[in-house]
Amino acid sequence: MTVRRALAVLVAALVAAAAALLGTTAPAQAATGRRVVVYYQTQYSNGSYVSPLGLTDHGTGATDLLIGAFHLNSDGSVHLNDDPPGDPKFTQMWSDVATMQAHGVHALGMVGGAAQGSFQRLDTQFATYYPLLKNVVSTYHLDGLDLDVEESMSLAGIERLIDQLHTDFGSGFIVTLAPVATALDGGGNLSGFSYDQLYRDRASSISWFNAQFYCGWGSLANTSGYDAIINHGVVPASKVVAGTLTNPANCGSGYVDPATLTSTLGTLSAKYADFGGVAGWEYFNSEPGGTAAPWQWAATVNAAMNGGSSGATDLALGRPATGSTPCNANETPDKAVNGSVSGGTSDKFCSLASPAQLTIDLGATHALSSVEIDHAGAGGESASWDTRAYTLQVSTDGTTWTTAAQATANTADTTTHALTGTSARYVRLNVTTPTQTTDPATRIYEVKVFG
Repeated sequence: MTVRRALAVLVAALVAAAAALLGTTAPAQAATGRRVVVYYQTQYSNGSYVSPLGLTDHGTGATDLLIGAFHLNSDGSVHLNDDPPGDPKFTQMWSDVATMQAHGVHALGMVGGAAQGSFQRLDTQFATYYPLLKNVVSTYHLDGLDLDVEESMSLAGIERLIDQLHTDFGSGFIVTLAPVATALDGGGNLSGFSYDQLYRDRASSISWFNAQFYCGWGSLANTSGYDAIINHGVVPASKVVAGTLTNPANCGSGYVDPATLTSTLGTLSAKYADFGGVAGWEYFNSEPGGTAAPWQWAATVNAAMNGGSSGATDLALGRPATGSTPCNANETPDKAVNGSVSGGTSDKFCSLASPAQLTIDLGATHALSSVEIDHAGAGGESASWDTRAYTLQVSTDGTTWTTAAQATANTADTTTHALTGTSARYVRLNVTTPTQTTDPATRIYEVKVFG
């Protein structure tokens, strides 16, 4: 283990231990079997580093981070996109990845993709190129590899690669593949070999498939493409993760807006008890949060698969709410649970208290799936007044509180936090930094609690 990596892991462990001592909890994960997979290829956007830590800082339920794309080059070098993975530009990234692993998120290396050559070399010159790949896994302590074979490769070659990975890293090493969706329903694919035969030969060695329902190979506008795979009768739903675009700019076609996507995911979750989950290509510009809050995509789809924004009841609607002294007599805590964000600038809870607090009594203890918070921008006010830093706490008795989620640098109009596995009667919002500026007023238009 390198000194840098060892320090990163140590810091992550200390952070987790401190959280436990303070009574906080690790970010909620998706329900067992329903993965929230995030592809992370753009590590720098317009020259600025894009950290993936928002996925854990905001308790989104992300289960797997796929870091890409690794390429095995003809000159014997390995690149992560355009640079060696050990380049100083990636130092912070590897530290952040270690922190996420300490919070239970799996870190996988994505190999291949649209760039050609890596799998052809592994197929025809295995003894030369496999050691390079093995070294990447060992050096950066990856939990698995995602094999995105978008070039011709033999069935024997891909099976040899999968077998060797498990020989070297154990049966628990995660091996996924990323075929176009039609490859799993008996249709065409980009890999050359038969995925039906691969699965029949190596079912127990393949953790799941990140099927690409986009770029002309399928769609998640409805469930028909996913249904076709399951009806084909080879790969079960538990091993089919539905891959989708997170932004229309990420491919030429196939983007599905968040409302349609959450509806499809909710239907798939209801139809298949063992639904494998969803994968998003890619992280940095994911909607609905965009580049300012890309982590919101993971929280949104996790909630959709577990009863949140896919139509579950808002448990906070109309419930008793108390809070800090309001800015004005018509900006009281009950405005945050009245079901409206469009009633004008007084249709909100506002307080000049520091810190400001809002507590909602759900009336009984419920199993919660997610919480949505609508800030100033959601109500039509300036986004510069969106809440910047806050903690979200839950309690069953109104006395003992547990921190379920937090934000330290929010800039989004609406934030969503997955709370899968959490039960509570009371939900409390503590606002420590009310705006993006020096304005001292907390402005909360609505708090929706789904369960």
